[in-house]
Amino acid sequence: MPLLLPVHAWKSWRERIRHFTWAWYAVIMGTGVCSALLHNFPYHNDSLALKVAALCMFLLNLVLFVFVSVCTILRYIMFPEVWWMMLSHPAQSLFIGCFPMGAATLINAGLNINQDWGFGGDAFLWTLWGFWWLDSAVSYAIAFGMLYTMMVRQEHSLQKMTGVWLLPVVTLVVASSTGGLLSNALVKHSTTIALVTTGFSFTMVIIGLGFALMITTVYLLRLITSGPPDASLILSAFLALGPLGQGGFSLLVNGQDLSELLPLHMGDEFPTIALAGQMIFAGCFLGAFVLFSLGVSWIILAVVSIWHVRARSQIPFSMAYWGLIFPNGVFALLCVQLAKVLNSPVFRAIGAAWCGQSGSRLVRRRDTNGVPVGVVFTLWITIFLRSTPAFIDGSLFKAPYVPDLEPPPAKHIDVEKGFVIGVGAVRVDGPDASASTVAL
Repeated sequence: MPLLLPVHAWKSWRERIRHFTWAWYAVIMGTGVCSALLHNFPYHNDSLALKVAALCMFLLNLVLFVFVSVCTILRYIMFPEVWWMMLSHPAQSLFIGCFPMGAATLINAGLNINQDWGFGGDAFLWTLWGFWWLDSAVSYAIAFGMLYTMMVRQEHSLQKMTGVWLLPVVTLVVASSTGGLLSNALVKHSTTIALVTTGFSFTMVIIGLGFALMITTVYLLRLITSGPPDASLILSAFLALGPLGQGGFSLLVNGQDLSELLPLHMGDEFPTIALAGQMIFAGCFLGAFVLFSLGVSWIILAVVSIWHVRARSQIPFSMAYWGLIFPNGVFALLCVQLAKVLNSPVFRAIGAAWCGQSGSRLVRRRDTNGVPVGVVFTLWITIFLRSTPAFIDGSLFKAPYVPDLEPPPAKHIDVEKGFVIGVGAVRVDGPDASASTVAL
């Protein structure tokens, strides 16, 4: 199949809007996590080139977010019946969870700009905090709303289960990590608000991780009893890496916040004892390391599953490819955060190799200010370039629950009778007998 379809086969803008799905927010998630990796790159973190690159990725992501949001709003205004069709679909409806997760990456990047460049001052910081509360509310609504919808409105079976089941509940984990980052920035303004933010974030990460680990267990059962999903859904195997990487990152960030906030005052009871914060942080580190280990195991399972399916059939290009970037990106973030906590060159090298240039190369070239290119960034660049022709011709716009419009029937012009009976041929009278048709 050619990369770019012929012009006559391109979808109209109206059809593109009609087939616009929530999966497009995976583009925001993938671009947002790349911006975060540039900001947190474990080598030469104070490099101006990395800060500028992270800023450029944020601006690109902001433009993409506005574009995707406008298209989504137009879709349900122009085609309101599609909303109920979407909610009834057992897989595509779950991609609605990508919306708050994509928005959370923008809040994270906005916080980085505020802290690094001083943009907006305190007013912008409090604005981001307000947006985080809104994002958290939407995350709760989607997590429990979609679980309810899956139970009462949709039909699911173990044999047809995919990693997409994780998307609604991972929203809570992603929002919790954003809360932890904001709490660290707010502590100098108000200890109470920082503590409330961290406590609320801990609640979200525990709920989200609880649901995610339950679903991941069921997904492993599905792989064992029914084998990997088919080619069109196999890339969802990497989605299980998302809550593990993001959950570990959230535990470390929020645990470190509490280690600085607690104890509130000296006393004899927890959490007022002197070591309260350090005890919580130690538990969070243990949990994060467990999630890192599980993440390594799921990378192996996902690669083996994809290799098994790819050896038997072609994996068609679709929006599912964008789902590869965010899980790998947050796993790299977890490695980088573990490196900070442990001051470990091993985790620093793993994180750098997963998201950018190998650590050894950067150590040898300490004067480099280059932008990292590695697993995550290679994925983003490759998928972005491959998506461009599919975006131009409209083949990337495809909602499986929305039928394609039927092409107009072929019409002909009856020369003898003088009226149109179809398009594509002209009726003419032959000298001998019956009329024949000539293509227009």
